[in-house]
Amino acid sequence: MYSEPWSDIEDYNSEHEAALLTEMITELPVGHNLYGKSFKILAKREDSDDVLVVFDSKFYIVHLTWSRKKEILPYPETKSYGSLEELQEQLAKDSLYF
Repeated sequence: MYSEPWSDIEDYNSEHEAALLTEMITELPVGHNLYGKSFKILAKREDSDDVLVVFDSKFYIVHLTWSRKKEILPYPETKSYGSLEELQEQLAKDSLYF
């Protein structure tokens, strides 16, 4: 499903996925759409610190700061996509401008 610059999280070892998950949980402040939620990482963008996650049938692209600390809203910057079609449009745009 993913094309450059995105890579399926399954293409990485479990340690890399765990590091991404740990950093996301660390960065997410109270009030963030994903704070305290059980989201799943689906993919990572190779040319940036963006990760694609899903929670409750909604997709989110989160730009990690790698600050290793709790951020202050609106960080980490996050864009939400309410449907697979919306997400696919964004991923297609990402591929065009890569």
